[in-house]
Amino acid sequence: MEVMIVVAIVGILAAIAIPSYSRYVTRTKRSEAVTALNTVALYQEKHMAERGQYGTVANLIANAGLPDPDGDNVYEPSEFYAITVTLGAGNTSFVASAAPAGGFVDNVSGAPLVFAIDSDGRVGTLSGGSVAVNENLWRSLRP
Repeated sequence: MEVMIVVAIVGILAAIAIPSYSRYVTRTKRSEAVTALNTVALYQEKHMAERGQYGTVANLIANAGLPDPDGDNVYEPSEFYAITVTLGAGNTSFVASAAPAGGFVDNVSGAPLVFAIDSDGRVGTLSGGSVAVNENLWRSLRP
């Protein structure tokens, strides 16, 4: 009887702890994406100040000092998100996005959650190639 009570207590604790831990892990991974996008935006502004236009990830690595430890001209700060940069006409604007990658599934309502930031400083999620502003989502993930 005592063993059954202990098993029941452990089961109740596990039912509470496991979902909480899963949410924490997902939030940490999302925070990595937000940090990476803020870093890309910082280097984009540096590139704009020095060269008069925004650049691709390869341009940022070559000209602005964006880190590339493995030398493949791809910015890979997280194994859970792939970072991409889309430039506007004349390289006068950009949208940087972080999409789930590497087997990590980050879905909200069945659709992948893709974080984004643009040259005007708007932050949120990627929607049709532009930023759907959601500052509260980003604010909740900042360290």
